Parts: sequence; C-alpha cells; structure tokens
Amino acid sequence: MVVPVQKESILLAATAKKLKEKTLGEFYVVATPIGNRDDITHRAIQILKDSDTVLCEDARVSIPLLRHWQIETPAKTLHKPNTEDYFDWIWDGLQAGKSYSLVSDAGTPGLSDPGSHVIRYLRAKGFEPKAIPGSSALASIISISGFQANPTIFLGFLSEKKGKKRTQLEKARETDGLIVFYESVHKLPVLIDMLVELFPENELIVGRELTKIHEESIYYKSPMDCKEKPPLAKGEFTFLINNHSKFSLKASRD
Repeated sequence: MVVPVQKESILLAATAKKLKEKTLGEFYVVATPIGNRDDITHRAIQILKDSDTVLCEDARVSIPLLRHWQIETPAKTLHKPNTEDYFDWIWDGLQAGKSYSLVSDAGTPGLSDPGSHVIRYLRAKGFEPKAIPGSSALASIISISGFQANPTIFLGFLSEKKGKKRTQLEKARETDGLIVFYESVHKLPVLIDMLVELFPENELIVGRELTKIHEESIYYKSPMDCKEKPPLAKGEFTFLINNHSKFSLKASRD
C-alpha cells in the first residue's frame, strides 16, 4: 500500500515529466547588484531583456536599475501572497510559454526577501526555476573574512523584536562556525550590546555599504571593541561572527 507521502512524491514526479513534454516558459531567479550597478552579469541583463515580465520585490526600486541597463521589460511588484491563488496568473503565463524573471531590491532573490514564496509555489507544481547567479552580501562578507567558511549559519535580517532577536542569536550560538546576518542601522546600539553579552570573546567583521564607494569591512577582536569604536551609523550592514571553537585570526594579528 502506498503511503500518502509516497503518493505525493509520485504525483510530483509525474507532473514534472508532463511539464517537460510541454512547451513552457522559463522562470529565472536573477541576482542584481547590492550596491555597485556594474556588478551584474551580461547573462543577467540579457535574461531580463528577453523576459516577458520582471517580477520585483518593489518595482519602484528595480525600475531605475533596469532602465540604467536599457532594459524595457515591464516590471511588476510581487507582493507577499494573501490568497492561495495569488500566483496562478504566473503559472498560467508559464503554461502559455511566457517567461518571467524574479529580482529582489538588491542581491540574490530568495535569501532574505519574499521571493521564496513564488519559488515554493512553482516547486509545488513540479516546475524547476533557473538561477542566474550574481551579487550577494552573504557571499561577499564570507569571501573577504579570512575565516573558515564552513559551516555557516545565515539568519537573514534579525527580528525587530528585542526578545526574538536575542533568541535567534542564542540559538545560532550553538553553531561551531560562522554566523552571518543583516541588521538595520537604527538597531545597531541594541544589537552591539547584545553581542557583547552573548559573544564576549568572539571576533566579528562588520560590512558596511558593501560594493559601494564608501564600503567598509571592519575587523573587531570582540564586540566590546566594536562598541568602543563603532562603525559609522549610516548605510546597510552585514555582520559576521566567528563562532569557530578552533579557528581564529587573533594570533596572526597580534
């Protein structure tokens, strides 16, 4: 007897096979710059030009970038779904042979934005989106840190609620590796005090305005150092905490 989970897997496999036999459009997940407009691939630009619609986290943010690269494709804001059939029009379009590109306000969609909702919807249909890789603050901060990259836990934007933020960090503290997250500029004082308490001896790197003209990636031996010499409270911030038990840059910097 086939159990329900197996039935669902069989149905998804059958659906995927049928989809491949039909002429469907494509759904691209396209990375865009996180600051410097030149940080976009030729392939991404061409895909955006060739798509029928660019689906945006916020079209008002994305349209200036599209026009900068002479991309005249219609752009539409894709909101967080409030009904089960919210994305049906996209599915209908794909079945009619249309192609769509998904972009976030900056960086790679699906990492810390609402983009995962539509991707999850399409996966449930047995459809396979395609990645067009590029900029990511997550990858950027790790690449310039000098720390062992694996394992890494990514928290996205921390909760605005102080209690939940603390819980997120306490849980992440259990990971023997790197901890990466984003934080809003007006939340920095509360965050740094929390890091002093929860990660008193941990090294950290604070990325500010990554890839932009005034970018910084500041190394601190401890959160207390960060509190005493805080980064300029302006711009977008990416934090990386070294929570490795056996790897440190302290000795090499002394």
